[in-house]
Amino acid sequence: MQKTVLITGCSDGGIGHALAEEFHARGLKVFATARNVKTMEKLKEKGIETLPLDVTDTNSIQCLKAQISETTGGTLDILVNNAGACYQAAASDDAMTRIKSLFDVNIFGTMEMTQAFVPLIIESNRRHARSEGRVVMIGSLSALVPTIFYSAYNSSKAAMFQYANTLRIELAPFGIKVVTAVEINTGRVASRIIRDEDPLPEGSVYAPIKEVYETVGRTVFTAKGTSGDEYARVTVSHILGPASPFLWAADESWKCWIFDYFPRTFWDWAFRGQFSLDKLAAAFKETYEGRKRR
Repeated sequence: MQKTVLITGCSDGGIGHALAEEFHARGLKVFATARNVKTMEKLKEKGIETLPLDVTDTNSIQCLKAQISETTGGTLDILVNNAGACYQAAASDDAMTRIKSLFDVNIFGTMEMTQAFVPLIIESNRRHARSEGRVVMIGSLSALVPTIFYSAYNSSKAAMFQYANTLRIELAPFGIKVVTAVEINTGRVASRIIRDEDPLPEGSVYAPIKEVYETVGRTVFTAKGTSGDEYARVTVSHILGPASPFLWAADESWKCWIFDYFPRTFWDWAFRGQFSLDKLAAAFKETYEGRKRR
């Protein structure tokens, strides 16, 4: 019986796209999704079924569930929650509407997709008398590492981490394993999630380090790293194998795993020096000392 896998966020150039290709190469029936199906033309050319999906839209999720249920007879073996959003902004500069939109994709969309498709995974396990169902979260080391100017993204990924931890325990009785895989960002996997369109807003208190602000994303998120294809091979092998709860596969991710055992203030020290926060503190100190002299 051919296993089935549903992957969100499969636009060309991303992790989801690479995962879809790898699962397909391993002989699985792949349902690849994205908001715009035109971004998945290369997958379609390879014989992979591509379907539209907006993880923030309940109707879109339910429509997809109906389509997949009709194709599979009401079962699914693997759900990969990969769809995600990311942008750069200092916590004090960020707009709440933007933060809520990011959480709609990264957290609430993930939760709703999981609620919708877990019943199909349970049914697959029951019908085929096996315990091989999987729910996979493409997480991020940003859940553990407080990368500056990415507070909304960091906190959304931290929420996903704990959601997956809880889900893993709750779904264990049904033979479903929940896997959190470190992905593109501080794990250094090539992807297109980071954009160069988040300038420092006018009047920001971070203006003295504007040049540094504009390099944070490139420094932390888009430095050289594991290729999407290589990451997909390791990740798919893990998912199809015993599937332990956590996968730290990307270049340098193991370092951050070790750093997580350090005191939390370790990152205060590390980022203060790397991103000129000492310079910002000195500039701020000058403003109030100047007033004292006057």
